[in-house]
Amino acid sequence: MSSPETLARVRGRSRAARTALAIALSLGAASLAGCQVRPLYADLSIQGESSVQDKLRSVAIASASDRKLQQFRKELMFRLYGGGEPDPALYDLAYTASSRSASLAVPVQIDEPSAVSLDLSIDFILSERATGLTLLTGTSFASATYDYSSQRFANTRAQIDAENRVAKAVAQDVGNRLAAYFAVAESK
Repeated sequence: MSSPETLARVRGRSRAARTALAIALSLGAASLAGCQVRPLYADLSIQGESSVQDKLRSVAIASASDRKLQQFRKELMFRLYGGGEPDPALYDLAYTASSRSASLAVPVQIDEPSAVSLDLSIDFILSERATGLTLLTGTSFASATYDYSSQRFANTRAQIDAENRVAKAVAQDVGNRLAAYFAVAESK
């Protein structure tokens, strides 16, 4: 059986625990009250604001000089414009690329590589078209490997596939960086 003193002690503890819990919940709610969470690609046209998608569609991408860069540009255009037509350009995206190919394993008997690594690095600059002000700079890098065989066509096709993979990876990274920039710039 419980004595009245024991019951009073338990009730006192539970009251203190409830008070502490209420204070902790109040502080937690107060700290989260200033947070604003919304989807990155949310349509804000209802609220009268321009969305990240609108800003991405207004980026003009510089032309490409070779097949790898054309693939990068095509992938980036798809990420920014979503397969539709771009809006009138408010921003310019200039980029320079460097790529290299390196043999990973060269068996001594045949003196030909068995695997090749292809690297693509893109340095990009986002600037405002009206003022020429640089808004964002960055570098994106991707690497892909492919097997090298004794068949010429298979090697050419494997190289093209590797170029497509690195171009897509770099375009995704650049597209994500642009979207993040516009989302943060919009909230300021």
